[in-house]
Amino acid sequence: MISSFAGAQTFQNAPQQWKGVNWSLKMKILKWWCRLMKKTPSDMPMIQYWKYKVTEQAKVTYNKDGALVMKIAGENEDFPGFPRGYLLFGKLSKLKHEIKNQIFNHAWKKLEEKTPEKEIAEEIKGVILDRIFTLAEETKYDHVPVKRMHKPVRELYRAWTKINPSERSLKLRDIVCFILQEDDSYRFRLQWMVGYFKRKDVIGFDKALGMLQQGEVVRDMKDKQRLLKRVLLVYARHSKSFIPLMKEIDWKKMRLSKADKYHFRGKYFRVDYDLFDY
Repeated sequence: MISSFAGAQTFQNAPQQWKGVNWSLKMKILKWWCRLMKKTPSDMPMIQYWKYKVTEQAKVTYNKDGALVMKIAGENEDFPGFPRGYLLFGKLSKLKHEIKNQIFNHAWKKLEEKTPEKEIAEEIKGVILDRIFTLAEETKYDHVPVKRMHKPVRELYRAWTKINPSERSLKLRDIVCFILQEDDSYRFRLQWMVGYFKRKDVIGFDKALGMLQQGEVVRDMKDKQRLLKRVLLVYARHSKSFIPLMKEIDWKKMRLSKADKYHFRGKYFRVDYDLFDY
């Protein structure tokens, strides 16, 4: 029996304790325990400075893995990564906007028009990615060296390079890793989703993407996750590299760390969905 709320968190993150246990049953047990302990999401350790200040001083350094981190004054956990404002509101913002419009919105429109999935996937992999690659050229000198990437981004980079080292594939790898490294909002959501990725195939991917909608708080973000899911599944079903990539990734390196959760809890997201009925 778990003897404390801290123990519940330990049990939550100990896969060996849950071997052979259905994951939905695991969530029910953990939620029951938190209700019994009369705990709420506000009791979880999380970033504090935003409650009292708009900004806080921070020092950029490296962790023991060599990845970039920020030591924020007064906080208990280092922030994973170093988001650069001039990129988030400049080149990166422009790149994400075009990806959303040219890939996701365009693909959704085609799906609504009953265009065959294979045709949509081929268009994305062809002329649409060509335009994205051209736009991304202006960001190539802003990419963080691999050894300075956050651990999950570094693992994705490694696995992607191994399973499909073609020039075109590596261009896409660089764009995806660039976005995940610079924008913790995307990265944290990917890492959170990994906790619900029970099968390394399209079916498992489908279910994990569905959980993202459950994790979102804002209605607009739920709608965005539905768009993301529908289009990513089209791409996954028609990609020869998808299953090999899923099998190559070391998923333990992709999960949210203690520090990740500490900072993720400061955003509009149900980070501890497996512990609480929000």
